[in-house]
This record gives sequence, structure tokens and C-alpha cells, in this order.
Amino acid sequence: MKPSDAKLHALATRLVGLQKRAKALGVFANDRELLKCPRCGLLEDVTCTGLLITCRATALGEDTGLRFAQLSDDIFRCPSCVQRVEAPAAELKRTCKQPEARE
Repeated sequence: MKPSDAKLHALATRLVGLQKRAKALGVFANDRELLKCPRCGLLEDVTCTGLLITCRATALGEDTGLRFAQLSDDIFRCPSCVQRVEAPAAELKRTCKQPEARE
């Protein structure tokens, strides 16, 4: 491994650690898109201090105290109505897949 590769690897490892600490403190790590439940409309927002909150469209910025539960990499459960919610980036990946070439 080249010295520059080792430095990059060390930096990436440190970044992952910082993201984990931020999440544990309730800070949005900006590692995915914000969620919105298609059934009940509960949505995630980020405060000016970087805290991840959930609110209703009629009361933006007012934290409900509820948090989406992560079920897998791109699937979350709404804490209000238990609807499975797919992260927006996952939806984009799924819809942008190129059709397989036929032989």
C-alpha cells in the first residue's frame, strides 16, 4: 500500500468513527437523505445546531421526540404509524438501474 493510500484509509476510518459519534449524540451525520413517511407524513428535519428531529409539515421545527428506526441499510420504520420507509437514495438507485442487456 502506498503511503498516500494509507493516509486516505486512516482518514476514512476516522471519518466513520466521527459519524458514529455524531449519530450517538443525535446529530445528523449527512450520510443519507432525510426521511418522510408516505402514510402519516412524519418527516425528519435538522435543526440549525445539526440535531436530527422529526416533525409534522404543519409544525416544522417542533420535535415530536419520535425517531425512525433503521431496519436495514435503506429501510426504516416510521415511529408514528409503523410504515416501512425506504430512504430516498435507495429509491433512486432502484429506479435508475439499467435494464440488463439481452444476448
